Amino acid sequence: MKITGLTPGLFSHGAMHGVGALLTRYILVPTLLVAALMALWWWLGPEKPTCDSDRKEVANAAVEQAIVQIRAAQGDVRRAALLHLVNDPTDYMTLTLRKRLMEGGWLDLDGTPPSEKIRNLFNFRNKGEFDYEKALEYGKDNELDAVIIGNLDRFETTKDGAALVGKLKFIRVAKGEVVEIPLAAGDPSVVGDKANAKTENAPPPVAADGGLSLTTRVCLLVVCVIALPLVTFPFLKMAMRKDSNVAAATALISLVAIDGIVIRAFLGGSDNFFGLAIFLVALAASFGYDMFMLSYAQLCRPPSPGD
Repeated sequence: MKITGLTPGLFSHGAMHGVGALLTRYILVPTLLVAALMALWWWLGPEKPTCDSDRKEVANAAVEQAIVQIRAAQGDVRRAALLHLVNDPTDYMTLTLRKRLMEGGWLDLDGTPPSEKIRNLFNFRNKGEFDYEKALEYGKDNELDAVIIGNLDRFETTKDGAALVGKLKFIRVAKGEVVEIPLAAGDPSVVGDKANAKTENAPPPVAADGGLSLTTRVCLLVVCVIALPLVTFPFLKMAMRKDSNVAAATALISLVAIDGIVIRAFLGGSDNFFGLAIFLVALAASFGYDMFMLSYAQLCRPPSPGD
């Protein structure tokens, strides 16, 4: 029996028939592919920095001080939102302050903004918001009484201990009034010298670029993706000879997983939505090519006994 072209029944021909074939075709194989892509992303995707115990201690102290001042500035405000703080790549300060505000019970804190939830889902860094006009617009659009924004000028561990220096803004949406709330805790020498403070996420010195150009990396990426099924073609024919959905799915998932590693190696990390889009487009293109090569391998497979 010969199957021509890339057909919907590519992975259901052979040992499994009837209900089992339908379940495999429409449930098992898509589930395995989605699971493989998700696992590949969590393995190769961006990672957020962590917050050590010393910095957590000063962050907790700064939050307790801020809670007292927010409580004093609250007045008749009931419904508010805390936007992600700027220069908080670990998310610890933002999440801790949100948690304490919600536990207090005296302020109805609005949920996490959808854009932040999406970034957290893909482990992207939250850049935060410290723009008065944008925060005020956000409060009006969501019918809030107040919006809290903030910026961390410094949040790091020094030789004398951890230190945190920053500022919050409590914005009353109705009147546009702003109450500034300082954030400071930890090493006194740092807290008292904000002029020389450096932010936690300050970019490192840029080294001389001696790597490959983008054009060269893209060309090498294309060559590797095209060459992979060609080099492994004898094994693909053997896998397709088995007439097994599991063998075919395993071969496809293996090819896509290796393609993902190659794409990551040549295109680098993805710490924003544009990077994610490039990664997914490249992976989708390699997936389509791998499907084509598996279909061709099925046509060229050695004859099974009884054929």
